Amino acid sequence: MKKIFFIHFNEAELKEKIQPLKKAGYKVEYHFSTETTANFKDNLPDVLVVCLDRLPSHGSRYAEWMWETKKRQHIPIIFCGGKPEKVITVKEKLPNAIFCSNEKLLATLDKIK
Repeated sequence: MKKIFFIHFNEAELKEKIQPLKKAGYKVEYHFSTETTANFKDNLPDVLVVCLDRLPSHGSRYAEWMWETKKRQHIPIIFCGGKPEKVITVKEKLPNAIFCSNEKLLATLDKIK
């Protein structure tokens, strides 16, 4: 079972978005607050998912942090959703990330080994 860390800056929407992932058998931890930062410590996820529907620049900073050191660069990062102009900006910063629509997130996760 893959452990997913899901970032989305709206609690109600986040809880709705992670339900299909939990139902599919993924272990999902999450963060939604703009007042605190997510704390991974030594408990890194198998996959980081960042929803770009809200505050995409905040979410992309987590992805940048994740890949800034070698010990975390093996962790796949998936960006889902977001307005096209925001997605383009994130793709320019993090071209090695995976991008998909919210509707295709589960299928995209299933493809990651």
